[in-house]
Formats: sequence, structure tokens, C-alpha cells
Amino acid sequence: MNTLRTAFLALGSIFSLLLIVAGVVGYLLTGPAPVAWSTTPKQWNWYEARNLDDSIEEFQQQIDEASIGDSVTLVLVEEEVNSRLNELATGGQLPIRMRDIRVHFDEGVVKCSAIVDLVIDVQAAVEAKIGIQDGKPKITIEQFNFGRLPIPKTLTYNVIAALIDGADKRLQSLPIKLTRIVIGNGWMIISGEVK
Repeated sequence: MNTLRTAFLALGSIFSLLLIVAGVVGYLLTGPAPVAWSTTPKQWNWYEARNLDDSIEEFQQQIDEASIGDSVTLVLVEEEVNSRLNELATGGQLPIRMRDIRVHFDEGVVKCSAIVDLVIDVQAAVEAKIGIQDGKPKITIEQFNFGRLPIPKTLTYNVIAALIDGADKRLQSLPIKLTRIVIGNGWMIISGEVK
């Protein structure tokens, strides 16, 4: 009888501990990311999404008409990027299911947040600096949060390294070499030279 009671107490204790751990993890993941910028999404606009498409089309036309060594420039505006990303998310055209995407360009830093569907909705937020090194983008993550949980820098660097490796193949197929990225308040300028 004592053995049976001890077994039930042990099972009850383990179950209680699992519930507490699940509660703490749920609390940390489902809360808002502790960031210093606004993660409230703006209402996206179809016309602004089309403006971004037009800018990219003009950029492609610049590349097609330029000679080798000529400079080309793409200007990204925050509202247009937000509208296009939210339009893609609404249509289910992004690789991960997400909503309420917010991109903010702020004096040398790109700040992004979104609600990511990982069985439960989790607010992800990232703050990064983007530069150019050897004609390729160099991304330095300043802060990365999943809900209230900060993601360790080593894990963040591994994720970015994998993303950059995948992007290298795409960048090599582009007919330009990136030369400069400038981020201002609400805009980003990407410059390159035609190969």
C-alpha cells in the first residue's frame, strides 16, 4: 500500500512539475517581445505594395540597361515593404505562417517584428545592422526575441549563417555586386555595380 501511494505521489509530483514548466514556457513565449520600438502593425495598403513592385521593376530595368561597372540603386520605403510583406503573409506566400509584420528602418538599423504561427502564436522581434562585406550583405543581429525569451547570440549567428549561405547562391546569380547599404529613418538604399 505504501509503495502504491509513493508511486502516485511521485507521478503527481512529476505531472505538477511538467504543468509548471509548460506554464512558464507558455508565459515566456506568448508574451510580447520586450523591444524598445513599436511592434504594432500598421494597416497595409495595396497601392504601397504595388509601389514596391514598381521600384523593384525599375531597379531591374536599370540593371538591364546599364553597362558593366555602372552603378544602380534601389530605394526601399518602410511603408511599401510593410504593405508588401503583409500582403504576401495574408496570401500565405511566405515560407513561415505569420501575420502582423512590421519592418522599421531607423538610422543604420532594421527592426522587424511579426506574429509567427508555431502551433501557438509567438511574437518574434529582431534588430539587425546590415552592411556590405566583399560584395555580400553582412547581417549583425543586435537583438532577437521569441516572445519574452531572448535568443542567445550563438544560436542567432548560426541561423544567420545558414540564411546567408542560402542567399549566397541567389546573390551570385544576380548581375550586380553590392557596394553599399544605407539605412535612414523610414528608408533603405541599396547600391551596386553591374557585373
